Parts: sequence; structure tokens; C-alpha cells
Amino acid sequence: MRKLLILALTAPLTLLAACGGSSGSSPPPPPPPPPPAQVIANPGPPNVEPITVDAGPAALTGRVVNIAYVTVRICRVSTTQCQDVDHVQVDTGSSGLRILASALGSVVLDVEAAPGGLPVAECMQFADGSSFGPVALADVVMPTSGQVVSGMAVHVIGATTFPQVPADCPGQPENDVASFGANGILGVGPFIQDCGPACADAINFPSGWYYTCPSPTTAGGCVAAAIDTTQQVSNPVVFFNGDNNGVIVELPAVADSGATTVGGSLVFGIGTETNNGLDAATVLLADTGYAYIQATYKGTTFMNAAIDSGSSANFFSDSSFSTCTVNTALYCPGSTVDLTATLQGVDMTMLAADFTLANADSVLGANSSATAMPGLGGPILVQSPGAHSIQFDLGMPFHFGRNVFTAIEGQATPGGTGPYYAY
Repeated sequence: MRKLLILALTAPLTLLAACGGSSGSSPPPPPPPPPPAQVIANPGPPNVEPITVDAGPAALTGRVVNIAYVTVRICRVSTTQCQDVDHVQVDTGSSGLRILASALGSVVLDVEAAPGGLPVAECMQFADGSSFGPVALADVVMPTSGQVVSGMAVHVIGATTFPQVPADCPGQPENDVASFGANGILGVGPFIQDCGPACADAINFPSGWYYTCPSPTTAGGCVAAAIDTTQQVSNPVVFFNGDNNGVIVELPAVADSGATTVGGSLVFGIGTETNNGLDAATVLLADTGYAYIQATYKGTTFMNAAIDSGSSANFFSDSSFSTCTVNTALYCPGSTVDLTATLQGVDMTMLAADFTLANADSVLGANSSATAMPGLGGPILVQSPGAHSIQFDLGMPFHFGRNVFTAIEGQATPGGTGPYYAY
């Protein structure tokens, strides 16, 4: 996932002008049939939560765009001490529930203990920074659908009881609402755990992930450690009692000029209810190691591509577009352009991915109240030079006007076993 905090702009809106034609004696082929009308499920039991793209939580001081939020109820295990946390970001690019400590109100969660009794903490790395805090146990309720998970591990970010961020927790700190852009993240991506077997390896576990903390209030008091998968922060959907093999993010189309608020649905399960069938969607099987598919764009094939609701823009490499003067993380073409990529699953299934690219400085400046912008795109930010860095990221703008499926690893669905994407 990659979030954007947008700067205030005053540039005028750039309008798209286009023309075209054809020549030759043969008549043009008939146009393809129109796609079926998008159907967005109604929120309610047993498997649909309302999601909203809006200006974000009350504590947020900056402007955010293209972040879809949901409300999650967090309870101390086996008690009625609960807090409804609004504006939790829906992220199909990560796994696990993360909550800002400041959003929990008076609810105090019990910190998880590793074997030996030491408290557990985590550094979660995103494309634009990292967040640190303890791993705690909570009962998690999705308040509209009624889905419940009891006693699951959640990441509490910015807890005052864990003030010392370890030196090997890399990147820009995002431990408060202002830098995080949300009150938390609901990671409903293609994996069960956020790290998995690698972090459970007692010998070769990576640094900068999980820690045990003999003295969390002192510098150096948290030490990198291996944590079993049963104790890692995990995708809550897998632990639902049914409707637990994946999710669908359903958001309506948005005009090029943007929208102030957009409502849609987060649907749990794929092919488990009458409201979550694949229907005409095409399945793109992802690799089991990193949940990547391939993307071919302007003749170049990128091996590491994904569809990720947690990214605020479409991120890709294209040197023909200049970056913006104000919003330097985004592209600013002279006018809005229509682009396309060809996505390919590991089983060689191919599917066109059409998207638009707007001049971000212009459209954001022209509509200062917009929180949903379908034309935002920017250069890909490579976290590391390794072979597994994401190279082509279709983010929230790609979701507007589509029902996008994400199937979880190892989970059976009518479209095959996850991980996969479909639309």
C-alpha cells in the first residue's frame, strides 16, 4: 500500500480534448457489447460492510484522497469494553488489523506474550514509511455484517507504553493519525499472515519485523525475534465463520473531476453467498510467494504487479510523463490520457486493464474538496533493489467503477484456489 497526503493547489483544471478517425474501404468492426452494469451489494448481514471514500478521521490535519474507510469494533477479549473505530482503511495490499492507539479510547488491550512471557511488538513497513507498536489480543467485530473474530492478534500503532522505535524499523515513522492518514488499517489482502513462515524461522528471521520487548520504554528495549505464525498479525477474514475465502471491494465510477464522498461495499467471501459470485469476472491467478501477476505496459513487461486498494494512486514507470510541480509524487501530463495495460496470471490468462491519467496538480487544485480522484498516477516507489519489489501497482483509482476480487492464499473458491485477483 502507498498513501498520499495531498498539498493544497490553485492550478486550473486541464480538460481532455480528443479526436480520431479512420480510413480505408472496409467498414469498421462492430463495437464490443457494453459491459454488464455494476451491481454493488447492500451492506448488512451476513457479509457486507459499508465503505466510504471521504476526508478521513477528525484528527487528520492534512488532505487525503482515494482512501476507502470502514468502521471496526475493537473489544478487550471476553469483555464488553469496546470501541467503534471509524475511518479504518481497507487495504487489499496487506494482511492484518492495525489500529492507532489514540483511536481506542478507554479500551486497553492485553499485549500478546511470546513463549517465555516477553511482550511482542511489530514494525510494519509500507511503501511510504513504517509503523511501530505492540501486538495485542482483541475481539474484533464487523458491526454491520456481524462477522466476529475472538482473541485475534492486532497491531496497536503508536502506543505510549512502547515509545522507543527500534533502530532497525526503517523508513519515515507513521505512528499517529496525521502521518498515517487513517485510524487504522484493515488488511484483507491475499495472505493469511502479514509475514508468515519467514518471521517464524528461529534462525533466519528478518530484522525490522517482529520484536520481543524486555524493556519497551527504554532505547534498545525491543529486540528482533522470531514469532510463530499463530501469534502474528493476520488477515481477520480467514477466521470468520464462513464467507472467509476472500473479499470484494465494490465502488461506483467517479467523474474525472472527482467526488467529495463516495460510498460502496466491502463484501466478504467469494462464491459463498448470492451477493458475491464471480459472475463474468476473469480470474488472474497470482504467484504464491508474493501474490504478483504480470503487467505489460507500452511494450514492457513487469513481472511484479498487483491490484491494491491501499494505494492512493496507480503507480507505474513511464518516462514520457513529467512529475508534478506541487504533488511531486504524481504525474502531470498535459491533459488527461487513456492508458491500458495487459495483466497476466501465472496460468497465462490475460485481461486488459484500462485506466486514466490526469494532471494531478490541475485536477486536485480545481476541486479542493474532492477525496475521490480516478485519474491519479505516479512513478513507482521501489522499496529496495531486490527482485521482489513491486513494479506495477493498480491502486484505488482502478477500483472506481469495478468490483475487484482478492482471493486469499490456500482458500478454495469457485474460481480456483487463492491467491488471485479478479474483475
